[in-house]
Amino acid sequence: MRDPLTPPTPPTPQTGSGPIWALPRIPGLRRAWPEADGAIAFEAVDASDGLLRAGRVERTGTWRLAPYAADPDLPGLTPALAGELGGRLAVHRPGRRAVVVGGRLVRKIVRPGRAHRLCPPRVRRVFEGAGLRVPGVVGRGADHLDLELVPGRSLHELGDAGLAGWRRLARVWPDAVRDAAALPEHTGAHEAGVLHRWLVRTRAAGALDVLDAVGGQGRIERSIERACAALDEERGPAVAAHRDLHDGQLLWDGCDLSLIDLDTAATAEAALDLGNLAAHADLARVTGRLGAAAHDRVLGLLDDVAAHLPTTARRLRTYTDAARLRLALVHVFRPGASAWMRDWIGLALHRTTTTPGWRPS
Repeated sequence: MRDPLTPPTPPTPQTGSGPIWALPRIPGLRRAWPEADGAIAFEAVDASDGLLRAGRVERTGTWRLAPYAADPDLPGLTPALAGELGGRLAVHRPGRRAVVVGGRLVRKIVRPGRAHRLCPPRVRRVFEGAGLRVPGVVGRGADHLDLELVPGRSLHELGDAGLAGWRRLARVWPDAVRDAAALPEHTGAHEAGVLHRWLVRTRAAGALDVLDAVGGQGRIERSIERACAALDEERGPAVAAHRDLHDGQLLWDGCDLSLIDLDTAATAEAALDLGNLAAHADLARVTGRLGAAAHDRVLGLLDDVAAHLPTTARRLRTYTDAARLRLALVHVFRPGASAWMRDWIGLALHRTTTTPGWRPS
């Protein structure tokens, strides 16, 4: 039987099933993102030279790969840049951003005139000094930001070996987020908008059909609509929030815990970051990166954090549910998801009806 997450090759581009069906034919595919126009942007590793290259799948299913480090919307990205910085091109989302990890710094490249949005000084002041290390800003231009390269490996990569980093997070996070001054507001309604945009783009790319084949016709969409309504129905007290906090944004070197990628920081309910962390811990368990005991310990540590912040079990449950659903929409575009997506959809569609805890069940 065909794996429902391995789409068949359509007989003609006119089938109308969307560009998602072209992704399995792209050699070296690493990540992909649905675009507002119904196309899919992607990055792939070229087998001939090991270099990261960006591309785009059109709505017809045709796809093209751009030359290495070439992007007319990102003139600051050049083929020679990685060599100049003594590193490698690590991220290239075409038309949006690129990241070069050098020997001593990380350069983020965006469209000209947009670099001021990246890690503004007030954001660093909020998060540093409470036991978290935040990368220092080395330089800034109209289209790029240079950041200190901080030591450590991500909690995502460390898995069970990262429990000490999770313990450090639990100790310092309540104090790190108490000062929410001068940050933009991100409410539950805003988060509902993010989730709904993912739904719209996933549908346009044909990927909702892939998820329906796993979870049942219409169940994902109905669950997302319920999650959006729940996010929007009330507003709790606000704290400082990373707004994209997950185990890949936390680096642990055995001594210091570093928080990276502060570009989306805002004031938001404490449940936003905690729910996202809980959902990513669940994902780490489903994919095998966290063992059962470590997963339970991480959730217990997040319980401890929640007890020291102004939130409720209901809001934590709401944000965790929404994050699980969003992760299904994100990962359906990524290779390797077929190995675990059925289990993940089952978890995302399941709603716990018992309390007291807010932990996933």
